[in-house]
Amino acid sequence: MIAIALILGAVALVGTTLIVKYWNKVITFLKNVIPKLKSKIQGMLMGSAVFIRRIGRKFQNRTKHYSKDEMMRWKETTVVYEMNEEDVPEEYRQYAKENEDYDVTDELEMQLKQA
Repeated sequence: MIAIALILGAVALVGTTLIVKYWNKVITFLKNVIPKLKSKIQGMLMGSAVFIRRIGRKFQNRTKHYSKDEMMRWKETTVVYEMNEEDVPEEYRQYAKENEDYDVTDELEMQLKQA
């Protein structure tokens, strides 16, 4: 699970490769989603995880955001956005299976720490 502060503090990755472009899109998406989630989720947002899934010829990036409510119960909120096949690096396409989540959280965290 990635800490929210790490995501919100992320700078754009520098480079022109498909992998860099892909992660920049994911980071931008997360930076837009997290403030909206904070206003809608009752409780404290604790962290996020990122998954990719194949849906036919399209791909979904799925972010799961974990929070605790006032009774300290865990809650999971999932946000989905679609990407075209050509926007997803081959190394991730090969792991993404039809209707199954493939966890890319560790890869995103590594990209954020390197930026």
